[in-house]
Order: sequence, then structure tokens, then C-alpha cells
Amino acid sequence: MLRALWVFGVALTMTQVASAEIFKCTAKNGLDLYQNFPCQIDSLGLPSPSASAKPAPPLKSIQADAKNSAPQATPARDLRVGMSADEVKAIWGEPAEVVQDEPRSGRVEIWNYEDGRVVQIRKQRVISVQR
Repeated sequence: MLRALWVFGVALTMTQVASAEIFKCTAKNGLDLYQNFPCQIDSLGLPSPSASAKPAPPLKSIQADAKNSAPQATPARDLRVGMSADEVKAIWGEPAEVVQDEPRSGRVEIWNYEDGRVVQIRKQRVISVQR
């Protein structure tokens, strides 16, 4: 019995404790961004200039600003693969939602607009446009 207790005690002290932490950050467009690393660091471990340590503004004000400043929808043919993210914002305005994804091919931002339009961006360049 003493031997079993001793083995259990040794096994208990040698186990690793698993933990995870999720950080709530503010993206440069003001929307909430959840990630598994601190806001000041991007996914490559480098300091992130776009992450903000300020608390996120209330969701109501973001939605109101987006509705008031959103330009009228333009046809998908105005956007093409290879355009910069700034060109997309100039044509279609700010997206309603930005989703970060990291498939094997590399980090991708998926910009969703309220009327169903979707733009995929990699390294600040458009790689896909969906109407």
C-alpha cells in the first residue's frame, strides 16, 4: 500500500499542467479580435503595430459608424485579385467583420461585408473576391 502511494505521489508531481489563455484585443478597424497570444505580438512572434492595448469601444458605436460611413455597394468587377487592402477599403469601405485564418498556405484575413460580399486578403493583397 505504501509503495502504491509513493508511485502515485511521484506520478502526480511529474505531470505537466496544461493551460490556455485567450486575449481580447482591438483590431485596427476597432472590432474585437480574440487570439491565443498577447495583443502586442503578432502570430509570427514579432511586435504588432496594429494591436491596441486600449479597451474596445462599445459595439453600438462601431455598428453605427459603419452604417453611416459605408459607401453604396459596387459591383464585384471593381475589385480584382492583386489589389491592395487600402484599394479595397477605398472602393467598398470598411468590412463589417474581419476574420483571421491560418491555413497551410499562410495567414489570411477574410473581410465580410453586411450584404454578403467577401474578400480574402494575404500579405495586404486581394487573393479572392466573392459577391
